[in-house]
Order: sequence, then C-alpha cells, then structure tokens
Amino acid sequence: MGFSSDKYFYNLVAEIKTSHSPWALLFCLWQIELKYGRRRTGEITDRSLDLDILLYEGIVLNSSLLSLPHKRLYERSFVLIPLAELLPHEKHPMLKKTYKELLFERPTSEREAIKDLGPLCLE
Repeated sequence: MGFSSDKYFYNLVAEIKTSHSPWALLFCLWQIELKYGRRRTGEITDRSLDLDILLYEGIVLNSSLLSLPHKRLYERSFVLIPLAELLPHEKHPMLKKTYKELLFERPTSEREAIKDLGPLCLE
C-alpha cells in the first residue's frame, strides 16, 4: 500500500474551493507543511504533515512535482473510501471508473483495515 510506519498517523481527504491554480495551491500546501515542521529531504519517511492534491477539476497533469490526478490515488483504499463518499458519481479522469468502482478493485483486507473515526470537528 506504500509507506508504512510503526507510528500512528491519520489520513484525511478534504474537498476545498480555491481560486488558485494547481501550481499556486501546491505552493500554498508546501508553505503549510513547512510551517508545521515538514522538511522535504527526498526520503520517504515519517513526516509531521503531508498535504497532497488528489484531484483538481478533472485536470490531467504529469510533472516531477505535481501529478493530477495523484498518481497513486487509485491504489489507496484510504483515499478511495472518502472519495467514493464525497464524489459518488465522479469518475477518475484517466481510468474512467467511479471511485467506488476503483475501491472495490482493492483487496478486501486492505479496505477492511481502514478505520472510520467519524467526522472531523473543527470547533
């Protein structure tokens, strides 16, 4: 499934509205990560915060710094579960399958390992 750690961490998906371009949004996310202690070393390791752009208005983009949709989105149950809930009829712009369809292509054991902690309360 990708990165693993013996430390607990949370994976969240949020839908946001922005007037920023994908590149400007990426820069903003990097600034937030930096503010909260993230240091990009090029190594895949534990990090204080990891913010990714998963999708952006159906745009398909592939560069060394930004891929849209996120290049491993379809392999990650922890991303597909909330995407299927947030965007029930939306299709992956390249694979032309709904996120629910992509989710059910993942191993059952992987889907069942995801714990739903309920809604995030920001009050």
